[in-house]
Amino acid sequence: MSEIPKRRLFVAVELPDRWRDEASRIRREVELVAGGELRWVRPDLIHLTVAFLGYQTEESLPTIERALELAATEIPSFRMGLGRPGCFGQPRNLRTIWLGLAEVPAGLQQLHRAVSERLTEGAIAFDRKPLVPHITLARARPTMRSQLSLHIHAKLVGTKVGIVLPLDVAQFVLMQSHLSPKGPEYQVVRAFSLG
Repeated sequence: MSEIPKRRLFVAVELPDRWRDEASRIRREVELVAGGELRWVRPDLIHLTVAFLGYQTEESLPTIERALELAATEIPSFRMGLGRPGCFGQPRNLRTIWLGLAEVPAGLQQLHRAVSERLTEGAIAFDRKPLVPHITLARARPTMRSQLSLHIHAKLVGTKVGIVLPLDVAQFVLMQSHLSPKGPEYQVVRAFSLG
């Protein structure tokens, strides 16, 4: 019996080139200290995840799209600004390097809530973790020494973000992730306009 084909899906806000350029500049600064011990996300792949759906069957796709259509109609467009870099993990044991938002817009929280509610109504399984808005820049290699982790953390704390125009969010996307040994590739399944 053959396995049912599945898609690895997530809901995201795509980011403009000006934000990607700033992420690349921060990468260059931090990499001076990191010395290859961080696995960086390609600039063209950075995004802000609203909800992670994981593996879904082809048959569930129309239900997912309908849920996201409904969620999109409930939320007006909103603005968000780029914030400081940060990390998950302790200074001696960094796991993920990210960029945050200047502040979490109410519109983003409302979008996360609407997407979660509509997916739940459609009986679609998804990751129900609370929204912690961040833009993943890199992941630490498991072999990274604690001393180097401390140096990277200190560099992050001292890294300032340049002046970057805010983003007016007028849509979000359902994205498919294709995993391979060379790293992930993302493909937009469908975009949803807000309001």
